[in-house]
This record gives sequence, C-alpha cells and structure tokens, in this order.
Amino acid sequence: MNECSNIFGVSDYLSSLGYPFRGRPMVFVFSVIMVWGMFLAARDVLIGWIAAFCFLLPFMCAFFMKMVRQSAMGEEDICPFPELDEWLDSLMLPFVRLVVCIIVSFLPFAVYAHTAAWAADTPLAWLFLAAGVIYFPGVFMRTSVRERFSGLSPVGWWGLVRRAPFSYAGLLGAICAGGWIILNLPSGPLMDFAMVPVKLYVACVLMNMCGLFMLKHEFAGEEEVGSFSPSGPAAS
Repeated sequence: MNECSNIFGVSDYLSSLGYPFRGRPMVFVFSVIMVWGMFLAARDVLIGWIAAFCFLLPFMCAFFMKMVRQSAMGEEDICPFPELDEWLDSLMLPFVRLVVCIIVSFLPFAVYAHTAAWAADTPLAWLFLAAGVIYFPGVFMRTSVRERFSGLSPVGWWGLVRRAPFSYAGLLGAICAGGWIILNLPSGPLMDFAMVPVKLYVACVLMNMCGLFMLKHEFAGEEEVGSFSPSGPAAS
C-alpha cells in the first residue's frame, strides 16, 4: 500500500488537507461568507447573474489560480485574496484564461458531439471526453503559474506529464475524486447553501495539490524562454 502511494505521489500531498486553514484561516472563512452573500443576492435573478459573472466567478477563479501559483512558489499558508486594484487584469483576465483552458481541452469532444448530433454515448465520444479530462489539469496548472496563455501549449503539457506520469495520474485521480465528492453532496436550495464550506474546502485542497505538483515537477529541467520559476517570472 505504501509503495503504491509513493509511486503515485499520494504521500506528497497529505499536507494539503490542512491547507485551507493554514496561516490565514480567516481567508477561508471570508470566502465562504462571500459565496453565501452571493446566494442571498441570487434571490433577485438579474442582480444574481450580474454579481456572479461580473464578480464572484472571476474573483474565485483568480483566487484559485493564485492558490496554485503561490503554492508552486513554495508558500505553505493559504494565499490572501487577489488584488482588486485592476478589475480587468486582476479578475477578468484569469477568468478568460480558465475559459480558454476549458475550450481548448474539451473542444474536440464538443465538435464530435455536435457533428454526431450529440450522440455522446459512443466509444469515440468517451475517448475525446477522457482526453479533455486528462489534458485540462495540466494546462490549467501551467496557465495559473505562468499567468500566460503559453501554458496551453501541448508541448509544455507533455513535458510536464513526461517528467512525472505516475504523480500526474495520482493528481488526476485526486481531482476526479474531489469533483465526485462535490457533485454528490446533498443538493437543494438549503443544502446548496449549507454545503458551500465543504465545496470550497475540497477546491482549496485540490488547488494546493496542483501547486505542490508544479513546485516539484514543472521546474525540473525547464528550458523554455521566459519560463516561470518559483522565485517569480523570469525577466524578459
């Protein structure tokens, strides 16, 4: 059992379980309160949609990407909230990067499903979907750390996975398990409200695991021009 855990790098990420409360526990508390506030705002449909797409979703996206980036730089405590001085650069640009990561990862599946009249229950459709699921975490992590669209590069993704295939598989399994937990939590108007702390906890743990993976594997033998290092972006 221990040998299997070491092969897939499970033991490297056990410290992530305490990440949401390490150093700055009130950051996690305030993030929960913020999401709860958005739930209350959503009682008015128009205000709720505007608040979600103009602030909450971009803010949480920037927050999660910052977790990955700070963890990859060796920061053990949960990171502070993103800076809000530049709304476009600080919030919307990370959100756009995330959307592009999703599009690039799952575009083949979407194209095939569309051309096959959304007959998704076929072996080829499942293959495209699995490829997207495998590809997305790598490009998300690289884009979060580099803060550039160059993180979407298939060459860079393959270089990352090639260095630690079993650790990447273990991380992918943890992400899938976390997603399964979030999707299978009790649902309903009141339960969705009550489960916010659990969902945010799982998300924060996974972001820290992604950052630790990048810290251990991304910078080994990195030779790309303008590469990102744990000490900060390389000078151009």
